[in-house]
Amino acid sequence: MEKSLKSIANELLTLEVNTILKENTTGAKMPVNKRLALRDIIERYRKTLIEFGICEKAKGVPATVDASGKEKFLLRCEGAGEYSYYEVKRAAQEGKKYYETLLPRMQTEEQSESLKERIQMLYRIERQSANFIGMFKMQRSKLAIETKQGTRGYDAKFNDGGVGQFDKYPSQMGSHKWNNDILLREMNEVEELDLGTEQITQIRKAWELGTQQVLLQTVVQIDGDVTSYLTPKFVKLPPELRTMVMNFHQHSTNEATGHWSSFFKVLTDLTGKAFSSIFGNNKTTES
Repeated sequence: MEKSLKSIANELLTLEVNTILKENTTGAKMPVNKRLALRDIIERYRKTLIEFGICEKAKGVPATVDASGKEKFLLRCEGAGEYSYYEVKRAAQEGKKYYETLLPRMQTEEQSESLKERIQMLYRIERQSANFIGMFKMQRSKLAIETKQGTRGYDAKFNDGGVGQFDKYPSQMGSHKWNNDILLREMNEVEELDLGTEQITQIRKAWELGTQQVLLQTVVQIDGDVTSYLTPKFVKLPPELRTMVMNFHQHSTNEATGHWSSFFKVLTDLTGKAFSSIFGNNKTTES
């Protein structure tokens, strides 16, 4: 009970409202099966990395070379587990370093801003991938996988012979209890991942944000501090559209803050001093 309360308390300590301008939205909900949600997320990351010209999917042949002579990063995994996210994280890191070397060569402010936006997106992909790698490592630790299998890490899992240097890695069905490096059709054939509330929330946030550009962001702290961030893309919007986005963001922030406060009050009423003491301890620790 106390562990659940701490989890809820931590989630309520900060409210974050992001406004995204997106065309052709479907209004779809995140898949109930978290394996499929993780696959949705990583497929968006892969698509973005390929569109940026950083990567290409493995086809059994050496990677192609871009116009500057740089060899593209090969994406050899097809799953959505620890090793797939590790691969995507490495690709994002490589792309980020490459783009940072290009920044001084940009001839116009528009070119620089465009490249900076790509670097920020790669930071996001790297950061979110690292979070998911940590989540799978926790699953591995919880089930004592290393102790049972005597193997550890990326190379140990995939260095099983029979896979060409430029080929796709095979499905890792043997690790499905803690991992998700399996094929799409297999994700509906095995049991769900045993994830906690915090981990599911982490997946949901990443799924909702995806690779969309955030125009406005407001963060509200439990002590009342409010911080808003304006992106260059928002500032450069036409005045009418900028006003519309700002009004929409303000409305969303007010609505979210109202629900946030109401939820906090209900939980406080239900749990009394126990819940209040958890927040008190957290604030003491933070300060």
